[in-house]
Amino acid sequence: MSSWRHVSLVGPTGTLRAPGHVADEIAGEGGAALLIGLPFGRIGSYARLLCTHLARLGRPWGIEAELAVARDRALLRLARRSGCRAFVFGPEPDPLLREVSDHDDAARLRAAATDLRRIRRAGFLTVLRCALGRRGDDAGVFGRAAWLCQAGRVPFPDLRPAEERGEMSEEELARGLAWAARALHTHRAIWRRTGVRGATRQAALVANYGTRRALLAAPPAYATPAMRLARALARPIRIRERVPFVSTLVDAMQAGSGQMRSAWLRARAMRDDTLKALVIRLDGAIDARAARKLVSRVRRAMGGTSERLVIDLGGLELVSLTVLTRFLEEHASRLGELRGRLAFRNLRPALAALRRNLHGMLPNAALLEHVLEEAG
Repeated sequence: MSSWRHVSLVGPTGTLRAPGHVADEIAGEGGAALLIGLPFGRIGSYARLLCTHLARLGRPWGIEAELAVARDRALLRLARRSGCRAFVFGPEPDPLLREVSDHDDAARLRAAATDLRRIRRAGFLTVLRCALGRRGDDAGVFGRAAWLCQAGRVPFPDLRPAEERGEMSEEELARGLAWAARALHTHRAIWRRTGVRGATRQAALVANYGTRRALLAAPPAYATPAMRLARALARPIRIRERVPFVSTLVDAMQAGSGQMRSAWLRARAMRDDTLKALVIRLDGAIDARAARKLVSRVRRAMGGTSERLVIDLGGLELVSLTVLTRFLEEHASRLGELRGRLAFRNLRPALAALRRNLHGMLPNAALLEHVLEEAG
């Protein structure tokens, strides 16, 4: 689709062009056209009028769109009859839905994959442009982008570096993009994304196998330690214990066990070149059971490597009393052995809030203050 001529739906003054003028421009030159400037379906009346004018040309065309268009079946049928053959999603609006305020990444990605499959079943090709390495992206963003392209049956994935970079290093970003490209161009991934039926399958297969040959000619790409750790921590851990919880926020009220029926512990991992360590950021709540599960996942992912770990407590809001007592007592000797390899970020503010909310009675205060090291 890179050879398709780009035609803007927005004029030089920033106003929408009349659909008839857009159709006249496309009719003036041969070949297929890709319409840009306004996501298809955002203004329903304009999209329907545009389809009516383009239907008279009898030419294939594609257009930038939002995932919400998948839920308007009547508009999809009209677009198909008018000659539309492809939808292009991203990089804005973000197809990974990272700007959504809630924390349920898995549910958002499953909904996005469902919308993409619905568009494929309607007879359209899809192009998914994902800008990776944005501010707030962890090392697991590459796996999530690759999963969305496969689960959404996207025949033409386009993973690229974000223009506005976040904290991720250039090396980590380059290795992550190379790994994701390889993951999307295995034999199984190609056939899964392109499908087994349809007139466009052969063209998609040829394009994908051409990309695969180029990737195999390049040096192999492997998942980084941060990516392996992020994959191990991808699934949130549900809080099961029905015990009192203490807030890490100053002057917050103590949470009872009945308030924790829908609480989760979420963890994300990325490399911090400044600290020369892998950083695990914790969000939500934590109890002793969740803490043990987190430790088990980290051990499996890290194996016998000597990577330095930093636990960021900045997003942790509630801590159970069993973490401050039972869990710390069980792991006291191990924490002492890991001194120098294990450190914490935002530890002192969290301890100060816990002590204040517990009226100065902080269990295992000596262990928390002397064994646990604050990252610089």
